[in-house]
Amino acid sequence: MEKGNIELQLEKYNLSPGDTIKGEVLLKLKKPVHARALKIRFIGEQVTRKTSLSGTHVSSSSQKTYVHKFVMSPDGEKEYFNENYSFEITIPKDIIQRATAPPEGAIGDLAKAAQIPSGVNRRIDWYVEAKLDVPKGLDVRKNAD
Repeated sequence: MEKGNIELQLEKYNLSPGDTIKGEVLLKLKKPVHARALKIRFIGEQVTRKTSLSGTHVSSSSQKTYVHKFVMSPDGEKEYFNENYSFEITIPKDIIQRATAPPEGAIGDLAKAAQIPSGVNRRIDWYVEAKLDVPKGLDVRKNAD
């Protein structure tokens, strides 16, 4: 059963560290929905692809890891319907350095060692997501890259 949808509108899509993400979440629901919260998240997700060759067999795998996760809830538990929510999220100035720095200690040493083999490709996907957290039901969500 379709509950409706969420529109996520951003003022700008080309942003840099230190900039402010400004946007609006538009709830377009077919009927009032009881939800725990409306959540707006700014996510940095590192995607690591590894390719290896063993004789004539090529294998590849990918792994996703959060390198940044900021969550705000402009409204808590209540009945949601057709409402609009404006939001602002400031991107930390050092976000790139923090996202690409390996962890400290033994885990960091393992991460550095894992970078040595060839065939490792990494990228970080940044996106904003709006999600209506519905208990015992399908959440309504929308992403914007």
